Amino acid sequence: MSAAPTSSTQDQRYRQAADAHARDIARFVAGYERDPARRPELLQEVHLALWRSMAAFNRQCSLRTWVYRVAHNVGVSHVQRSVSAREYANVSLDEAAAQADDQADIALIDRRLDLDKVLALVHALAPLDREVMLLYLEDLDAAAIGEITGLSARNVATKIHRLKVLLARRLDARGNTP
Repeated sequence: MSAAPTSSTQDQRYRQAADAHARDIARFVAGYERDPARRPELLQEVHLALWRSMAAFNRQCSLRTWVYRVAHNVGVSHVQRSVSAREYANVSLDEAAAQADDQADIALIDRRLDLDKVLALVHALAPLDREVMLLYLEDLDAAAIGEITGLSARNVATKIHRLKVLLARRLDARGNTP
């Protein structure tokens, strides 16, 4: 068992991770916090947790996976605190699909996939569905998402498929066909 890295090693690892993934982390944070005024605080929490985690990082997975795992854990805690405070109402994937049929006026995207509208849908999802979708939008595959969330790759693939169907329904309800 190796000794914990020195503070300078931890700092170097953090700088490497932050430099390589700063934009990814910022996008990911936007998916977890719908209020733009609260995003900087969450972003700071993620960066602090990432710096702290570098003391334990021993390359058991890729740096990218590690960064997303840390961001995911901080984001989940943030969402749980928000839900506990009843700040936002979350819906299950099934409820969101039903709403897609009932609320065609809440179209998510036009042909160019407006990011704000996509994030509105993502924010309306239940926390676990939101996490899976955010990781998928970051171009992680089902196996990597499973490793981060603790779900099986098959379960992740099923959730992703259902989320894509939901998006397609919302697009069709608006009349935006590709």
